[in-house]
Amino acid sequence: MNEAIDFASKGLDKTPQLEEKWISSFKGRGVFSTVILQLGDFVVEYRGDLITAKEAENRRNCPNACVDFLFDFRWRGGKWCIDATQDDGTFGRLVNDDHYNPNCKMKLIVLKDKPHLFLFALREINQGEEITYDYGGSDCPWRKEVCQIIH
Repeated sequence: MNEAIDFASKGLDKTPQLEEKWISSFKGRGVFSTVILQLGDFVVEYRGDLITAKEAENRRNCPNACVDFLFDFRWRGGKWCIDATQDDGTFGRLVNDDHYNPNCKMKLIVLKDKPHLFLFALREINQGEEITYDYGGSDCPWRKEVCQIIH
């Protein structure tokens, strides 16, 4: 936890321990470990603009808006969102979804009266392994069952 707080206060990623790689045109980029990470280790912060749920909904309803990087959460009895749409070079926004076997879990930690979203290792993560977490819900477009109709 202290490591997460330290990196968040400096606005830095664990760059020596993580790297960005291109995966495919379907999946895009991803984040990979360059070292072995242990169960419970801080991995990366999901950084972006803190906005209200109402503002997040406005952004989602904007034609041609990129809404792939909006992370909704509850805090102080209300609904909030971190909007990481702006590519600021940090890794958190590039971590991909794994509904069945994620190796990280998102945790909300409040620092200096501001919510922060951090990924922590759910198990040992091997060197070269992609960092993933479960985005939650089943309405993600890539989770829809695809069927082929043969005539």
